[in-house]
Amino acid sequence: MEILISVIVPAYNEEKFIGSCLTNLINQDFNKKHYEIIVIDNASTDDTAKIAKKFKVNLIYEAKKGVNFAVIKGFLEAKGEIIALTDADTEVPVDWLTKIYKAFKENPKTVMVCGRSILRPKIFLSCISEFFINCVAGFIMKISPSYNLSIRRDIYFSIGGINKNLEFNLDTDLCFRAKRKGKFVFLWENPVITSSRHYKGIEGIKYCFKGIINTICLRITKKTFFRKTVDIRG
Repeated sequence: MEILISVIVPAYNEEKFIGSCLTNLINQDFNKKHYEIIVIDNASTDDTAKIAKKFKVNLIYEAKKGVNFAVIKGFLEAKGEIIALTDADTEVPVDWLTKIYKAFKENPKTVMVCGRSILRPKIFLSCISEFFINCVAGFIMKISPSYNLSIRRDIYFSIGGINKNLEFNLDTDLCFRAKRKGKFVFLWENPVITSSRHYKGIEGIKYCFKGIINTICLRITKKTFFRKTVDIRG
């Protein structure tokens, strides 16, 4: 059977979340023979790989630490004409892939399909960030986080793929480059639930500030000011 969609899940020390993530991906209402799940174990030191092996997924090891290297490895391994990204700390709805595939097929000019973000648990900064991610970034700017982002395989490689020098805002950079090739579709009705752990306390404020600065820099100069992100677990 032809693989229509490849789902890439980069994971570094995600033993707390990876099980729920993969359970939701395995139980999609999309034809099981037409999609694959690729988990990139990015040199985890916990039980991430052990848990992932319990599921029917393609588990691949990437020794070079960094989400950029993990995602790049995933795209090289993917077989689908559409490649969807999500994170190990994210839960997708049962019809996530069905809605993504439908959006691509409805318009041949569509190059990227993204969806709404729901951040949990709710904290003050995550509420503000959720509004910005969905309404400002998604609807207005036509960019999206990599935990609810999909792109046509041919478009990905035609624009040079992920910038290997970027770890922070690599998804924003990819969106800016991809949407020059065609139509960007934002599906409000296809939300994912993702962890709000990046938005806690002072580190959360720094994370948001860096993200805003990088987005502005990418829009104006096509380069980022901050290239590295900080590991946050729990």
